[in-house]
Amino acid sequence: MTLDELRNEIDEIDRQLIELFAKRMQAIESVAIIKKQDGLTIYDSSRERTIIERVQSSVEPKFSFYASSFCSHLMELSKALQREIISQGHTNEYFTAIINTMRKEVIKPRVCVQGAIGSYTMEAAQMMYPDCQITHLSKWKDVLNAVEDKSCDYGVLPVENSSAGSVNEVYDLLIKHRHFIVKALPLSVDHYLMGIRGTGLRDIKNVYSHAHAFPQCSEFFAKHYKLQKISLANTAMAAEYVAKAGKNDYAAIASKECAYIYGLDIIAKSIQMNSDNTTRFVSVSKIPEIDDNANKISIVFTLPHQTGSLYRTLSRFALAGLNLNKIESRPNAEKNFEYYFYIDFTGSIHNKNVLALLSSLKDELPVFAFLGNYNEKQ
Repeated sequence: MTLDELRNEIDEIDRQLIELFAKRMQAIESVAIIKKQDGLTIYDSSRERTIIERVQSSVEPKFSFYASSFCSHLMELSKALQREIISQGHTNEYFTAIINTMRKEVIKPRVCVQGAIGSYTMEAAQMMYPDCQITHLSKWKDVLNAVEDKSCDYGVLPVENSSAGSVNEVYDLLIKHRHFIVKALPLSVDHYLMGIRGTGLRDIKNVYSHAHAFPQCSEFFAKHYKLQKISLANTAMAAEYVAKAGKNDYAAIASKECAYIYGLDIIAKSIQMNSDNTTRFVSVSKIPEIDDNANKISIVFTLPHQTGSLYRTLSRFALAGLNLNKIESRPNAEKNFEYYFYIDFTGSIHNKNVLALLSSLKDELPVFAFLGNYNEKQ
């Protein structure tokens, strides 16, 4: 047969497939109505496994994998239709409570940050809340605790850097506390090397900064490989430490503002390897806030111990036309070899389809928490 003849044959097969597909989906509609009436679950693992095994045995071995993949995709579409029918008019009470307790942004808020005056987190907080009153705390967990006991309205935290990746300790705290993310801000980070008055590059032996700052400046340290990197809790704290130590063989990596604040000389500027070096900060609140222009959603969940559970969960976002911006897995400290999955995706719970998807995930997954729907400024 010629290529055109083969294509014509495929077109005819596709026509028959679509007719059968439409007929199958009509049957699925009836199944969904019965399940809704009887309160039955959508996902039946034993039935799906039986169908896959039957399909695999009914084709030539060389087509077995493709046939089972085709069948799996077909069943995901079927479940999506069932969820749409079953969830009509249904909002999980968990989300109803969130919606009913939302507040407007606090005017002249109390905001807490980790680190000393001049930190990048402080800069991010001031950009998010220009009229805020800032409290400086020693540790990230102190920030979350201050939000928990309502001594502060918001806590601002770094969650990831474009060069150094995620700040894992912060993700673990977000998962533990389940506060609501109400804002996010990507901040351009420009690292300066600084020391006490009169210090030159040749004098320096020890460089102090936050652990995440060092990989952002890896090319600088590759060139100056004899320098010892010493981690402190915050870049601004590093600048403050060097200023108080008063030793000309000490230097800090921090913001340009820190040099002025702590009376240090700038030894080298913009030493980060990426000129577009950016850190993403979030503001968290004990009480939910969802702006009308909210465009990003963060959730965290665990998965059932079933083959393909992560694929099935993520495919639901694709079927809903939602774009995943980030997926991060973190170990569950309470259970060995189990993980929390943190996901950011584009969307708004003001959209009924998004709210229906989230409600069904809350109903079905072992652990599920909504961490916020917010506007991320660019």
